[in-house]
Amino acid sequence: MIETHVPTLRTARLILRAPAELDIDPIYQACQDPSIQRYTLVPVPYRRSDADWFVRVNAADPASATWVIEAADGHLAGTIGVSLHTDPDHPDSGSLGYWCAPADRGNGYVREALRAVLECALTPVADGGLGLERVTWRALCDNVASARAAASVGFRYTGRRTDDIRSGAEEMHTAEIHAEDDRRPQRWSGDVIGS
Repeated sequence: MIETHVPTLRTARLILRAPAELDIDPIYQACQDPSIQRYTLVPVPYRRSDADWFVRVNAADPASATWVIEAADGHLAGTIGVSLHTDPDHPDSGSLGYWCAPADRGNGYVREALRAVLECALTPVADGGLGLERVTWRALCDNVASARAAASVGFRYTGRRTDDIRSGAEEMHTAEIHAEDDRRPQRWSGDVIGS
């Protein structure tokens, strides 16, 4: 059994739970997708051993809160997680990351999972949450789907920056949300969300 520290979260259509051994093959298969390899930090090429590491090591890491997104019929639709305490200037913050399996894109699962994870992340520890005050988001500038999802759950756009990603310097959009912020959809510029 894999030890984990994340609570199971339930939404109208999803169960967000800690990764388990049964997720290794579905994660491996999903991470063969060129979009997941382009827009996330998964290793390329992605091997089954990478999925095994993700499930066995990452799930037990106290500096990370990671969930699989399980659809109502029990299949893995994606993953979502918060890397905790990633900013030394803001020790009560975390950084969000997620991906959706190709067959499940466009049905709102990511937005639904984002709402649940933000609620957990920004709720005090005494009330069962992760106790963060701030969650940050970043994505490559051409990852319009991720930007739309982040804006839809209340992230406030903070600008662009250049980060050193796998193949070198890449332009990234950035955003953040604070515990006291409402979660209403935000209006982001059309050059960010593609409209």
